Amino acid sequence: MNWNTSKLREYGFAGLGLAIIMVLIGFVDIKSKEQRCQGVEIELIDNMDQYYISKEDIKKYITRNGQEPLEGKMLSSIDLGLLEERVREINQIDFCEAYGDLKGVLHLSVKPFIPYARVSTGNSMSDKYLNEVGKVFPLSKYHSARVLLLSGNYFQGKKNLNDEPLMELIHTIKNDSFWNAQLAQMDVNRNGEIKFIPVLGNQVIEFGKAENVEQKLKKLKVFYKEIAGVKGWDEFSKVKVQYANQVVCE
Repeated sequence: MNWNTSKLREYGFAGLGLAIIMVLIGFVDIKSKEQRCQGVEIELIDNMDQYYISKEDIKKYITRNGQEPLEGKMLSSIDLGLLEERVREINQIDFCEAYGDLKGVLHLSVKPFIPYARVSTGNSMSDKYLNEVGKVFPLSKYHSARVLLLSGNYFQGKKNLNDEPLMELIHTIKNDSFWNAQLAQMDVNRNGEIKFIPVLGNQVIEFGKAENVEQKLKKLKVFYKEIAGVKGWDEFSKVKVQYANQVVCE
């Protein structure tokens, strides 16, 4: 009997504690909604210190260049979900979370897209970036990313790049310090055949399709470390690594 009484007391205290917490949460929520918006704080997250869009541009967009200010509005009247959707309408934005605090400040945590490659259209003004999943987004007036340049007929008319093997190759190049520094341009024809233009040397690297990538890059590294380093960077005009178990230099 004593044991049951003790347990009941514990459960009772636990339930009371939970109820108090819920009441406090509700109170805080009510108080925050009763606040007028005192200002907007925008945080750019996971942007690797590369500002492809500014906080000022985001604020101008969501307030329609100041014509629909958020300051002075009741926080309860601001549809946070709709506000998040409006921020995500910006082509360079991946994610947004909005919330208000007890001081009446409206916070926006915004994640811009990070470029993994740049798609060349022949006109630098209309070039586009690709993010890590192949989504296309516009260039930035604030920062020019040093990323792999993509060219060739393969990319014509594509709004996004849904080619998984090709995206995996792009990931491999971006995430490897050696290849990221060595390979400047990847040209892909309509059949998916790839040619690389390196940073050093005048040779064209014929890579074939985006398959057996690990083996091909190993062979290409052999060329750079054991052949080009001895013969010279400009000794060959072509390097072919698409053939099994061999590197062909011309």
